[in-house]
Amino acid sequence: MNRIEGNFLDKYKMISFIGAGKVGLALGLYFKQKGLKIGGYYSRTYKHAQAAANKTDTKAFASIKELIEHSTMVWITASDDALSLLANQIAQLEIPQQIEAFVHTSGVHSSKVLQPINDKGFRTYCAHPLMAFADAEKSVEQLDGAYFSIETPVEEQTESNYCLTRLFEKTGNNTLQIDSNKKELYHCAASVLSNYMVTLLNMAYEIFAETGMSKSEIKKATAPLLASTLNNISNNKNISDALTGAIKRGDASTVAKHIEALERYMPNKKAAYIELGRATMAMLQDYKLKDTLR
Repeated sequence: MNRIEGNFLDKYKMISFIGAGKVGLALGLYFKQKGLKIGGYYSRTYKHAQAAANKTDTKAFASIKELIEHSTMVWITASDDALSLLANQIAQLEIPQQIEAFVHTSGVHSSKVLQPINDKGFRTYCAHPLMAFADAEKSVEQLDGAYFSIETPVEEQTESNYCLTRLFEKTGNNTLQIDSNKKELYHCAASVLSNYMVTLLNMAYEIFAETGMSKSEIKKATAPLLASTLNNISNNKNISDALTGAIKRGDASTVAKHIEALERYMPNKKAAYIELGRATMAMLQDYKLKDTLR
């Protein structure tokens, strides 16, 4: 029997984490809530490992070597920039045979970043939770409905992702298969959806504030509009069907007034408005307003 055959839940006695930040802590709490056993945490800053261990009632490890000696599955939840260095450090250790897999959670890196570990004969994976992490305890609630993106297995890896799919069967999470060669593009999409949505909201709030609205009330006052927009997106098969407003109606005079107002009061917002308008036309495949948005 090789490493990834047999009863997964019997074999994976201890899942431990290299990285004790928001992601590692939230996953530890979540996996423990789902009945998986958590070994503990390692962090370059020992007090961070202690804090995570205290919250999960597990162990703070003083070294990566100590962690892997007391684990059967290792999740690497460190920063993206640290992954390559950690992979090399781990590969230089005498990795015990009970280690079934190393998993990193980066959205931008494929499992190839852990190649030094793979070269030593150990399974390496990537499982990226498609959500934004804030407070760890709140993130545990959100993880219950989160999708995890894993890489499409190549033909020669017939057992690839087996341990991950079994783990997510236990937790009840859905998984998405993505092309490992397009991992950067996947992460770009997630960044546009998460980070740039915040930027877009900030742009709208600043424009509202320029009209005289109280900054303390803008977020609350616009919440129903935002909620109804997200609801329209959720309830329509085609995202373009969720669109309302002047560009969908082809109302050139209204769009022109928007641009004139921005030119007069907030010229630094004009270019972004026009580019968003052009992207909206492209989504609709309707270019009636191309002269207005030139």
